[in-house]
Amino acid sequence: MTDMVKLDLGEIAATAGRAESVRRTFESSDDSSRQAADACGHDELAETVRRFASTWDDRRRGMAEALGTLAGVLGDIHDAFRQVDRDLGASIASR
Repeated sequence: MTDMVKLDLGEIAATAGRAESVRRTFESSDDSSRQAADACGHDELAETVRRFASTWDDRRRGMAEALGTLAGVLGDIHDAFRQVDRDLGASIASR
């Protein structure tokens, strides 16, 4: 049988954990870029930094949401294949 599915369930679980860690980092980021804008001392530069900060905040929230979804899907894949592996093992053992 050459058409085999080989999955590293440990790596799938680890990747889910890393995605969740990055999500938490993004969600806990503060608005220090806005504080930097206030410290610029130049109105146009400060406004540019504020625009960037606003756009970045929106993108960071979107990326955090996507990372949370990814972590959940990877966790579900891990759990499903682990259960399939157990079920197949049990069916073989019972023969």
